Amino acid sequence: MNIRAISRNVGIALMVSALFMFISVLVSIIYGVDSSFSPLLLSGILTFLAGIFPIIFVPRNHSEITTREGVVIIVVSWVLSCVFGMMPYVLWGGEFTLVNAWFESVSGFTTSGGTILNDIEALPHGLLFWRSSTHYIGGLGVVLFMLIILPNVGTVKWRISRMEVADVSRVNYNYKTNKIIKVILSVYLGLTALLFVLLFIAGMSPFDAINHALSIVSTGGFSTKNASIGAFNSPLIEVISMAFMILGSIHFGLLYSSVKHNNLNVFKDPIVQFYLMSLLVASVLVSVNLITSGTYNSVWETIRQAFFNVISLGSSSGFTISDTALWPPFSILILLYMSVQCGCSGSTTGGLKADRVWIITKATRSQLLRTLHPNAVIPVKYGKNIADPALVQSVAIFALFYMLCCLFFALIYAAVGLDFMDSTTASIAMIGNIGPAFGSLGAFSNFAAVPAIGKLVMGIEMIAGRLGLYALVILFIFNKRI
Repeated sequence: MNIRAISRNVGIALMVSALFMFISVLVSIIYGVDSSFSPLLLSGILTFLAGIFPIIFVPRNHSEITTREGVVIIVVSWVLSCVFGMMPYVLWGGEFTLVNAWFESVSGFTTSGGTILNDIEALPHGLLFWRSSTHYIGGLGVVLFMLIILPNVGTVKWRISRMEVADVSRVNYNYKTNKIIKVILSVYLGLTALLFVLLFIAGMSPFDAINHALSIVSTGGFSTKNASIGAFNSPLIEVISMAFMILGSIHFGLLYSSVKHNNLNVFKDPIVQFYLMSLLVASVLVSVNLITSGTYNSVWETIRQAFFNVISLGSSSGFTISDTALWPPFSILILLYMSVQCGCSGSTTGGLKADRVWIITKATRSQLLRTLHPNAVIPVKYGKNIADPALVQSVAIFALFYMLCCLFFALIYAAVGLDFMDSTTASIAMIGNIGPAFGSLGAFSNFAAVPAIGKLVMGIEMIAGRLGLYALVILFIFNKRI
């Protein structure tokens, strides 16, 4: 095991967290040196020292690292970022017990957006900004943040980025590793800056606008308000938020190409078309169900609620403008499906990914046709291209593994005392990095009442979901050098 390379690169990842802690300190100063100043400053110093130590004192090692060592860098970077990210919460106190701080930190870095807080608005400005910052770090990927500032280009960079960019997304990343990083970074920063300006123009204060921009582009879910986006009661803010939740869940390579070449190629991609159509169909179905059930008083309000919440969960963002836990069962089932599918690979979204659902759908159709015509050659096509059979098989296996993991964690939550609705929907929300579940863990509730062991396991499930499941399996099960 190349401990030198691992420790140096993990140190760089911690430096990124320290940087955002110090920015949060500045926010605290701007707002009158609020009560988060000391916790954030001390946390930033300790995180900085932990990150700078291996960079200074561990000699460089230029030997190649194995895939498993690349996985170790990713997993350890995420876990330690979450652990050090707990410190501002623990030192500030309030509702943040040790396990609550763990849950909040992991939920932030994994862009899940679930919270244990009963009163979000009681937090000082510096701590609110730190919460949003963890989304922003996690949305782009703490490892990609690390890759941006790596001084060398080579095997380390390639192996780590290969683990961070899912197999199904590489079809549209026709660039070298360095180019991929620049593409992701430029789209990420560009969307954030544009969204901040639009939210400010739409009526948000500068502080609310920057926090929500960080959370929305990262498809996170942390808000500065107890009622989330619904607190602003603004259709314009909701429309802007929906647009950028969708953009944040579309392949960044396609967005970059469309802007660079001044065309609409992003909407010609079959997977993007499938994703957008699934959002539209789900929104219409939920609208019809809410209208027929008389959930809301007007058709306009029904459509507004249906489209916002479907897009929010379908992009794995988790923002809300109403308590969807009170909706009819049909609408809840639609929302659960969208929570499983979510957006496109190569974006900040969580879930199984629309790419995999699309490939499975095409593969199922191909198999049914082969059953009717045994001698026919019916490949799975991606536009005009034929999908590699190995990729189709990999997607199918991953989807099965994903659902088994959902069941496994749901059983754990049931064992610690959660009822059927809570345990099932919480498992889907945690592994998909969605945030809110249903039942007593719905959009207008929180996870404060979940037993401590449940919160600890939820943190593990959120990390597993954010890393694509396989990373932890490779690390803890396959011990041979690969």
